[in-house]
Amino acid sequence: MKTSTIRMATEPVEFDGVTVPAGAVVMISLLSANHDPAAFADPERFDPARTDNQHLAFGHGIHYCLGAPLARLEGQIAFTGLLERFPKLRAAQPLDELAWRPGALLRGLDRLPVMLH
Repeated sequence: MKTSTIRMATEPVEFDGVTVPAGAVVMISLLSANHDPAAFADPERFDPARTDNQHLAFGHGIHYCLGAPLARLEGQIAFTGLLERFPKLRAAQPLDELAWRPGALLRGLDRLPVMLH
C-alpha cells in the first residue's frame, strides 16, 4: 500500500456531511481522481483530444511531479513515432470490452490489443 495515499486527521474535519474525528486514519482513493462529472464531460470516456483537461495524473500544488514535463515529452515522442509508423493503428477489439486490472489504488488496462496494419 502506498503511504502517500494515507493521511491522519490532525483535527476534526467535515467532508461531504461526514465528520472525520482528529486522529482518524483516512485512505485517499486515487481511483476517483479525474472522474468528477462536474469537472470532466463524460469522465469515463477515454478522449485523448479532450480540451481544458485539468487532470490530477501528475499531482497538484506542492505535490506536483517533478518528472511530469519529461513524462509528457516521452509520451509525445513515443505516440507520435508509433502513429507515424503505423497510421492505421486501431484497437483490435471494441473498447468497451477491454478488461481492467483489479486494484485498490490505481486503475489500468490488463492489456490493449491493437492492429497495426
